[in-house]
Amino acid sequence: MGDTGPCGPCSEIHLFKGEVAPATADQPGTGPAYDDDYVELWNLVFMQYEKLDDGSMKPLPKPSIDTGSGLERVAAAVMGVDSNYGTDLLAPMVETAKRLAGSRVPEDAGEAPFRVIADHSRAAAFLIADGVFPDKAGRSYVLRRIMRRAIRHGADVGLDEPFMHEVCRTVVEVFGSVYPELRE
Repeated sequence: MGDTGPCGPCSEIHLFKGEVAPATADQPGTGPAYDDDYVELWNLVFMQYEKLDDGSMKPLPKPSIDTGSGLERVAAAVMGVDSNYGTDLLAPMVETAKRLAGSRVPEDAGEAPFRVIADHSRAAAFLIADGVFPDKAGRSYVLRRIMRRAIRHGADVGLDEPFMHEVCRTVVEVFGSVYPELRE
């Protein structure tokens, strides 16, 4: 909850991804806040108060429910994979980045650079399809920073030659039938 503004009771829906659910999950010091085998799938905030500067709360004239779940998080749960990057929405981009890096990848590189490349290449492809091009201001600057970060992570895994266009090509293959503007 923030210092001020709309607020209320909240609930989170977690998915247990471990082998055997612990019998003590409802005990203090256990459960989602303490165990990496839980993944937050959804949250709900029942907005019925406004928290004021003095810390007091007054009822909202029109209470509402703020609810959220990531599409990719739900897809990962439905597909039974460990992360968003294992879904058919992102895995192809991760695999393209790994293929391009080949044997140049340092042993301690891990998955993070490839995940950043996949996510940022997807974002760049959609921004460009929406008419945004790298530049020095506004959303164009955001695109420029996204691309720079992907390129920096690419350098960390030995991708010294241009590569984003190849990963973006995979983005078009995965999403182009649903988002035809990517193909244009």
